[in-house]
Amino acid sequence: MITDKVKEKYSNRSSRWKLIVLLLIVALVVVVILCLNIGFAPISFSDILAILGKQIPFLNHYIGSSSVSSINEAIILQIRLPRILAGAIVGAGLAAAGVMYQGVFRNPMADSYLLGASAGASFAYTLAVIYAGSLALNFFGLGFFQVVAFLGAVLTVFLVYFMSRIGNKVPITTLLLSGIVVNIFILALQTVFELRSGKALIGIIAWIAGGFSNITWTNVYVVFPFVLIGIVIASFFTKDLNMLSMGDDTAQHLGVNTERVRQILLLISSLITGAVVSISGVIGFVGLIIPHMTRLVIGPDHRILLPTSAIVGAIFLILCDSVARVATGASELPVGVITALAGTPFFIYLLRKRKTSYSL
Repeated sequence: MITDKVKEKYSNRSSRWKLIVLLLIVALVVVVILCLNIGFAPISFSDILAILGKQIPFLNHYIGSSSVSSINEAIILQIRLPRILAGAIVGAGLAAAGVMYQGVFRNPMADSYLLGASAGASFAYTLAVIYAGSLALNFFGLGFFQVVAFLGAVLTVFLVYFMSRIGNKVPITTLLLSGIVVNIFILALQTVFELRSGKALIGIIAWIAGGFSNITWTNVYVVFPFVLIGIVIASFFTKDLNMLSMGDDTAQHLGVNTERVRQILLLISSLITGAVVSISGVIGFVGLIIPHMTRLVIGPDHRILLPTSAIVGAIFLILCDSVARVATGASELPVGVITALAGTPFFIYLLRKRKTSYSL
């Protein structure tokens, strides 16, 4: 009797989770199509749907696109669509990494940049611009500066991790403090080199502010596997994250190898963060607040929190980038400015509406 009730309860919860994910995916598709219409060149939704439909195998034969101009098709397929998809990938990656960091550290202030990924990427990018600015190399579709930023992010995270290692264990508090200290140290070096960068300073600051103005399809193809595979692998450890939230001792009694789970999740989240930062620059706020916003609505169970946060992060960053493109006319605003201005009031609203204490 009790077993049947438990099974029925789990079945109802699983069905509700599937419905939520499905609705969010539909919302993501709708947002992508709506944002393809945002820009200074007016393109109708009928033309947008015709252009997209022509790219779908087996369906393209039934879609007439003779009325669509080649200029509009190039704007959609070569400029707006790769930029929007890059925003979705970066938003999903940062939000998913934020969920993993907050779960591993059991700390609501943890985000995808906590262990120095953003500082390392920024510093490596700055050094590359100053001392190798004339290089135009290409590696697996990524430019030289993007590769350097990725390596800087990943190497900094590994440096923090091995600095914190004591024997075969990495104490959470030590890892957290090491990340903060290394962040501060690298940002100090960053400031020194920025002051010596001369004319390159404007380009460095623009990259650090984050954005998608120079995104190509190659960038999307290279970074997408990091995010997709990382989230898929992390989903196998969501039950372990739920147990880690109850404390290390409890998790170990329940059979979780806490050190191994932490190592795997920190590796995955660091690779995801390094990959997305390499094409977008440092976009703050997403990895910190999106997991919280989703948790307030969905709940703390990581089995649903991880995928929903990734989709919400994708939707959120697409919308913010679309606003950043057209908010001030001819020039673009940094996407990070829009994410903070748009997300903070909404998060405060959710927090106040809940009217209960907040916990991970």
